[in-house]
Amino acid sequence: MSPRGLLALAALLLSCAGSRPTSAVADGTGVPLNLTNRMGEALCFLFLSPPGQDRWGDDILGSATIDAGSSRTVQVPRGLWDMRAESCAHELMGVVRAARITRATALVIQ
Repeated sequence: MSPRGLLALAALLLSCAGSRPTSAVADGTGVPLNLTNRMGEALCFLFLSPPGQDRWGDDILGSATIDAGSSRTVQVPRGLWDMRAESCAHELMGVVRAARITRATALVIQ
């Protein structure tokens, strides 16, 4: 992903996220995260981890994929998250650091 795309991804996510403080650990309730894939390949993996962790959590898309030009909504635990999007070939599509997700959020990968 280009630096411009990463910046757009981070700016959109942070502008849509809530402004209330929350801990880095998810509180157990989910909120909708609408993912739009504007890249030229399918998005197959989306990993979350609390900021500062050395390892990524499990893929939250499971067996789902998001084709180029398509959207899908998934449930994400409320919290402060680092997010990593990968193609089906496990190629990096984008990373967002310290995204505060406290309400329904849109994430455009471009």
